[in-house]
Amino acid sequence: MSRDLTGKTLGGYRFGEVLARGAQSTVYEAHQGESDSPVAIKVFLTELPKDKASSIVTEVQRATARTHKNLVPVLEVGSLEWKGKKHLFVVMQRLFGESLRSRLASQPGHALPLHVALQVAGAIGGALQAIHGTGAVHRGVNTGAVFICPPTDEERAQDIEAEDRVYLLDLGASAFQEGLSGTGGGGSSGRRARQDDIRSLAALLSEMLGGVPATVAQGSEALLPLRYRNRKIPARLDAVLRLVLSDKLSPDKQEPFSSVAELMAALLGDAQSIPTHAAWSSDGREEAPKTRGRSGLLWAALLSVVGGASFGVGYWLYQDPGSSQPAPAVSSPGSSASVADMAHSDAAHSDHSEVK
Repeated sequence: MSRDLTGKTLGGYRFGEVLARGAQSTVYEAHQGESDSPVAIKVFLTELPKDKASSIVTEVQRATARTHKNLVPVLEVGSLEWKGKKHLFVVMQRLFGESLRSRLASQPGHALPLHVALQVAGAIGGALQAIHGTGAVHRGVNTGAVFICPPTDEERAQDIEAEDRVYLLDLGASAFQEGLSGTGGGGSSGRRARQDDIRSLAALLSEMLGGVPATVAQGSEALLPLRYRNRKIPARLDAVLRLVLSDKLSPDKQEPFSSVAELMAALLGDAQSIPTHAAWSSDGREEAPKTRGRSGLLWAALLSVVGGASFGVGYWLYQDPGSSQPAPAVSSPGSSASVADMAHSDAAHSDHSEVK
């Protein structure tokens, strides 16, 4: 699809201005029929094969059906015809705010404070865990696929401490590509895809903390510790990210974390107790699976290598940011308590189970 759809009426929607352009799709602002409700419509540029159109639309509908507080709401999935060719479209709730990429570009050092970065990672991690729970994958987690919405004036009037909301975008893109290629997400291929999502989440957090995105030219050995750039980043957290982002597997040839939940548990400071809050389960009470028993030895080894076990154990994950300026508040993945609050509680009560 080469022509701009601005001003056209297709599929019951009046297309307005272009909100974003990508290599595979274009996102438009649009209005729906008589209701005139504003929405955002992503139109995929690749033509739908006639023999696969129906099945691809069905698969994308299934992949975008999962609802979650940190997933952008998908209102409709369908196909539209333009100049004799069919194209997939995904209708989403119209969001007002900025991408994480834009937010980082405006921050000093292109980085967020530790507690804010962990809150964003927790929200996106919860969304990924929900996607994986349906047997689907995302395959596109990056700073451009994360959207931050500040509170509206009405929300601020009702709650002066109202926080930003974090959403994961680009739902259905993976299912669309799999439909075109005829590949599925099951079996070992599905496990590899989930590991790619886990790695992408770690890379996202690393970039939020000022890390440089890895490139092929850098190679697997070019991953410098984040603490070289920012001494306020705990050695243990740095070690966890380096473990995930390195190309080396654990001694028993397994990936270091089998789920997003395990990764977040390690990042939050307790590899034996995975947080269970509203961003990670439908009712906020469901208990997530425990990590493998070898985790304790793994953390001990990492702490010894990075900074010494005694230093790592005494170096709490959350500490006073000092003179650094706080960033705008970001919505907590929990129902009421923030990730930082939970970490402080855990530091004071080591035997208290964490409340994703």
